[in-house]
Amino acid sequence: MIDTFRVGPFAMRYGHFVPRLYNYCRSLGFERQRMLPSRAFCSDESQGYPVMLLAQHFGTFPFDHGRVGGKVAINRHGPYAHHGEDLVMIQASHVGYDPDDGRFGVYQRHRTEGCRFGDCCGKLGAVLHWYQDEHAHACRQVQCGRLGGEPVFQIDNQYLDENRHEGLFLRLDRMVGTPLQPLKVLSTSKIFRASLAMRERLGENGFGETLAPIGPALSPDLFHFRRAPAAGAEEHDILETALGPVMPQLVTSPHPALDAARFVTQAEFDRTYRSILREPAFATKNVLFVSGVNIDVSPREAYPFPFTKFVPWAAYARLRDGRSFLLEQEQLVETLRRMPGENPDCLSFDQTIERMTTAPEIRLPAG
Repeated sequence: MIDTFRVGPFAMRYGHFVPRLYNYCRSLGFERQRMLPSRAFCSDESQGYPVMLLAQHFGTFPFDHGRVGGKVAINRHGPYAHHGEDLVMIQASHVGYDPDDGRFGVYQRHRTEGCRFGDCCGKLGAVLHWYQDEHAHACRQVQCGRLGGEPVFQIDNQYLDENRHEGLFLRLDRMVGTPLQPLKVLSTSKIFRASLAMRERLGENGFGETLAPIGPALSPDLFHFRRAPAAGAEEHDILETALGPVMPQLVTSPHPALDAARFVTQAEFDRTYRSILREPAFATKNVLFVSGVNIDVSPREAYPFPFTKFVPWAAYARLRDGRSFLLEQEQLVETLRRMPGENPDCLSFDQTIERMTTAPEIRLPAG
């Protein structure tokens, strides 16, 4: 599923995406003075530039529709619908990118001592790290080699305990030959005959004369995770629960943070689409919901903001005249690229702030 979300060919600068989105809304019949955008973004400061552009082009600050990790707060649909008539919802998970070395998931914090690189989405990084550590440990503690010339796996006893509350659990039926009886019992591990499927997969060279860690050969189909979600003030488990089904794919991915952001966006579009279908507060409104991933490229020297790109995934429109339709990724990108890149209604922040500053004073009653 994750691989169906393409990135490179469809990414566009936010400065190009937002005016095209605005013009697309106008082409659907949305009125300038009735449009209200909402954004379901993470709370990181790197998401500020996209919010500024939305305010500049739509002429109003977007309603906050987001929770940790770019999840949509669908319980806010009602209040949001009461604030506008033509509603434009933008959901985006986000991931950092360092163009100098091609790394996804990192972002340079220019306001820190030494301008350090770190996780772009700290919440996502915190969720991933536990699973990555578990997988790395298993890659060392599960070993393959030969015993008496026969291909075998030496498996740490930890991974043979199915009663553990959490951790990485091997799919022994795919790794070990039947019956699941050890050929040899050691003090902290057991040695099993390798299954025919694993012999074919790893080949003769995969089982050396001496035991060696299985390493990257511990692929997603050979294990799953179990972990009790830990709820807290920041509701850490919301994102962790969402990513749980694909965590084996994420920890073995060359770009885990990117794949996590893509998966969250895919899942959130599906979930939010269904919530819109059932939301009575939207019945008399124009609604456009657009979902994608924000790629945060760290600010370069002399530039104050990140070079954020938006990668569209899908869109759903439900209009007051009865029309409704979905746009899949290619169709959505083509539609946006056909729109004019200039917005004649775009605000000038300098002029607007000057007008607000010099406007007649409003006196508040004493007391």
